[in-house]
Amino acid sequence: MQKDNIITILVSVICSVVVSVALCATISGGANSASDAAATAGNTDINKAIESYLVENPTKIREALVLAEQKEQEEAQKRIAELYKANWKDLSSYEGSPFVGPKDAKITIVEFFDFNCGYCKRLAPELMKVIKNNPKVKVVFKPVTFLGSMPTAKMALAANKQGKFLEVYEALLTHNGQITTAVVEKAVKDAGLDVEKTKKLAESDEIAKEISAIASLSQKVEIRGVPTLIINGEALPAIDSASIQNAIDNLK
Repeated sequence: MQKDNIITILVSVICSVVVSVALCATISGGANSASDAAATAGNTDINKAIESYLVENPTKIREALVLAEQKEQEEAQKRIAELYKANWKDLSSYEGSPFVGPKDAKITIVEFFDFNCGYCKRLAPELMKVIKNNPKVKVVFKPVTFLGSMPTAKMALAANKQGKFLEVYEALLTHNGQITTAVVEKAVKDAGLDVEKTKKLAESDEIAKEISAIASLSQKVEIRGVPTLIINGEALPAIDSASIQNAIDNLK
């Protein structure tokens, strides 16, 4: 949680104690005016009361901090949900991003992923099941390079230009072990592509622009981690085919 939020909570707790003590002073003083109570609230007794409250009620402070953190997370999720909806046209666009399925599909899934991400490797075979079982669903792939996967992402997008993205995607993300240059080149070759031609295309300005566009979009919609799935503008927190299929069925 941010430091400012913690300070805000503590100040709120202290203010509550101050108000409580001030009210007590007003009641017990009888003829004392409100200004007298306020003045009393500023003396040393108030400081002692605050200190005593904080010492004797540490669980209350922890509870307040937990609630504040939950609220912060809820607000962040709400903000991101609004960003997904506001930018859905760009998110679901197949221009510059590999995709499978009909261009005008009623249901679209967008995946932000990194070739070096362990959880992305767990998701990939599950997502392939979904793709094979739902030919009318469009799946748009947006590779990011958070984890040093720039060369791999470029090669995959170069393969996409030659109609072989999905083959390379599946080969790399189901590979057991580190994705090295040799592994990438083998995946490209096994997909039936010329390795040298693909390497040259990977270093082209066109691919560089696509990588940059995906990176900019990921920042715009605040992609903080991968894999991130979005279905028809809504977050889809899942890495198993059953949950993804259920989300698809609910939209039919």
